[in-house]
Amino acid sequence: MFSQPAVFVDIETNGGNGPKGRIIEVGLIRVEDGEVVQEYKSLVNPGTGVPVWIERLTGIRNSDLMGAPYFEDIAEELRDILDGAIFVAHNVRFDYSFFRSHFAALGHDYKPKLFCTVRMSRGMYPEHKGHSLEKIINRHNIAVEDRHRAYDDARAIYEFTKLAIAEKGHDAFLANAVLQMKTKTLPPNLDESKFAHLPTGAGIYIFEAEDGTPLYVGKSVNIRTRVMSHFSNDTKVAKEMKISQRSFNVSFEQTDTEVEALLLESAKIKELQPAFNRLLRRKTTQSVLLKKYDDHGYLTIMIENRDLSDATDLGNIYGVYTTRMKAKAALESLTKTYQLCPKLMGMEKAKTYCFRYQLGLCKGACGGEELPHSYNERAEFALDRSKIAAWPFQSKIAVKINERKSLIVDQWVIEGVMHHEFEPTLERLASGFDIDTYKILRAYLRKNPGNVTPLTE
Repeated sequence: MFSQPAVFVDIETNGGNGPKGRIIEVGLIRVEDGEVVQEYKSLVNPGTGVPVWIERLTGIRNSDLMGAPYFEDIAEELRDILDGAIFVAHNVRFDYSFFRSHFAALGHDYKPKLFCTVRMSRGMYPEHKGHSLEKIINRHNIAVEDRHRAYDDARAIYEFTKLAIAEKGHDAFLANAVLQMKTKTLPPNLDESKFAHLPTGAGIYIFEAEDGTPLYVGKSVNIRTRVMSHFSNDTKVAKEMKISQRSFNVSFEQTDTEVEALLLESAKIKELQPAFNRLLRRKTTQSVLLKKYDDHGYLTIMIENRDLSDATDLGNIYGVYTTRMKAKAALESLTKTYQLCPKLMGMEKAKTYCFRYQLGLCKGACGGEELPHSYNERAEFALDRSKIAAWPFQSKIAVKINERKSLIVDQWVIEGVMHHEFEPTLERLASGFDIDTYKILRAYLRKNPGNVTPLTE
């Protein structure tokens, strides 16, 4: 099959990801010069229980694993079988990621050549749509005694590889192997041609599932390099592995500048709500810290749920958080660090002095001992980093982002895009205040103050 030995591998796992992911069964078939020279199968004690759904899928019960060897007990034997061989598996980077991490925990840096039978099926049988092991087994009538058991599935991909060579020819097989070695980090279900057309300029990229559902939106000054970096880390980072295994397509939109890519990424994440973009996937309503003053002139904070796209009192918002719990945690931290009054911070109800005053942790603003001016100055300083800055201009502005384009901005809201080529034209945008857009614009204006032109009506 290959010019060197190959080991056909399959594993069953406990269903965990990252450090929690453990092998519970291994099956290996070593092939040299087209002949099977060694076979191995064993259950593996993961050191923890496996969930019920894994028991149902594999038929491997927790009671079966209790007396099984730990991975470290069979590691040397596995290394001998794998030594000098190409590592072959279905969705190879998934199986390899477990071997890599398990061996690494024992101080062994395992880096074999990899060959994926999903990519082989996709490359040699492009007339078929599905390339899961189940579909391949059914399509080619491959006899399998016990599906979802490691040895039986390893035997299935070995039989499929022999069949593919017999049906499509050894030259086609070798061509596929050479391509895989050149593009070894690519996910199993993504066509190589998709990457050939990825641009090297700025913009956003979108990983999509088999049904077109967006999985992840990213941005970069070099789309191709950034996309490839996701897959070079997939055997080490659980999130990257999930994206890799579920991606069937990658689309992109180019921009002229990095700041446009940042703004477009933020907008697309909110529009598409991809599963793996949790940080920027804002809800319409967010928890904000709202500043007010009580009857005695003391600065107070209350937490409100707000839709900031319609907010008009942005100067009184001193923090924006995705949940009320995060807002409370932020207030608690600031209150402790700067000896603020928990009563005035909206964290405690008391008729006179707060409880922390009795412990010497509040300076007495709640009872009038600390004057409003002194307390408010300290509170403003504590909250300064998280508050929304007041609009620093007397009018709306044009923000130049390149020679051809400027953003029209007022009160941190992008109202439109001015195109300067030929006859200047204004493309109006309908959008309200967005916290992520605010952060991007504020950072850009700090770095490029010379790119601002005040506008008059």
